Amino acid sequence: MSKIFVKTFGCTLNQKTTQELTAYSEIVDDIKEADYIFINTCGVKEQTEYKIINYLNTLKNKIPDNKIILFGCLVDIDASKLKKNNPTSMYFGLKDKKELEIIIKSKKNKTKQKEITQTIIIANGCLGSCSYCAVKFARGKLKSKPITEIITEIKQAIGNGAKEILLTAQDTGCYGFDINTNIIELLKEIININGKFKIRLGMANPQHLIKFYKELATIYSSQKIYAFLHIPIQAGDNNTLKQMNRCYTIKEPKIIIDYLREKHPNITIATDIIVGFPQETKKEFNNTIKYIKKIKPSIINISRFGKRKGIEANILKEVSGQEKKERSRELTKLARKIVIKNNARFVGQEKEILINEVTEKNNLIGKSQEYLPVIIKKSNKAKIGGFVKVIITSQKEYYLFAKEK
Repeated sequence: MSKIFVKTFGCTLNQKTTQELTAYSEIVDDIKEADYIFINTCGVKEQTEYKIINYLNTLKNKIPDNKIILFGCLVDIDASKLKKNNPTSMYFGLKDKKELEIIIKSKKNKTKQKEITQTIIIANGCLGSCSYCAVKFARGKLKSKPITEIITEIKQAIGNGAKEILLTAQDTGCYGFDINTNIIELLKEIININGKFKIRLGMANPQHLIKFYKELATIYSSQKIYAFLHIPIQAGDNNTLKQMNRCYTIKEPKIIIDYLREKHPNITIATDIIVGFPQETKKEFNNTIKYIKKIKPSIINISRFGKRKGIEANILKEVSGQEKKERSRELTKLARKIVIKNNARFVGQEKEILINEVTEKNNLIGKSQEYLPVIIKKSNKAKIGGFVKVIITSQKEYYLFAKEK
């Protein structure tokens, strides 16, 4: 029976894939005890690629190359750098999952542990053709799971003790377009499932959300859906968006966000911004700053543009590395100001939170209806997987602090 040490890079989709692949493997925490080192790679960002290679370098002279299994997007997108670094390691792309399972699956099935949070993959691939994205080469075109299959998975997860379901895909906004349905129809079915649980909708692109944002606002009225939307805008300048081939202008995201805030004032808005996209001028970047000040997202995932193998943006003139750093710092500073101001409104409010994590200091972390992390002291009432009513007492950037009511 093989023992596996697991390391996953990248998104929720990757994390779920790792869980599925290793569900019946014997996982060990000590890398020295492992027969194989399983590394699920990510090819979204240049920075992540560097992290993976640096991690592999830390294993040099400690772990034989032939014990290392490299899987995932980066293997499909550009395995050459990995193979140069680890020539005798084993390589499996996303289409090689069955072959990989033969190696890492134990002969004896293990009992699955109860998990409060479960990730459900609702689709693979996307309908986009963004000029900076290499993941499309690995994951391909949209392939959605049928609603009935997803509902079955969610019911099984809830039956096994899950209280929080994360719906994930490369783009949940285009879910179902290939099977004659959409994300609204799926969410309607989910909120009709019996039981007390929370659903978090994963990243959804503006060009798809604009088609049914009003119906989405109605869905958010259900207490089973976190009032949280991850809408990746990438830039607040129309010329930059055109160069990125994002298929929308700055108008559409603002329409969506304004309407959702009108109906749900406390909704948490998360977004992604790429700084230093090729040919992005200082004026265009300043337009992004102005735009962010208008929409005021509580979460901004900031990435500096990096070249990826095969992407269209490679032919455009790059912004200097120093300029990227400066723009990243400026946007990060703004993001901190916005989140502190946004979260200040919750101080003094009563919230019901779902406890799903223990901190190093033995405090508890729960999620509010707005999917904001709330820290409380451990008590007899508050337990992992339980719902607790609290009063928000203070905040610190990306956390709220509370006491039990």
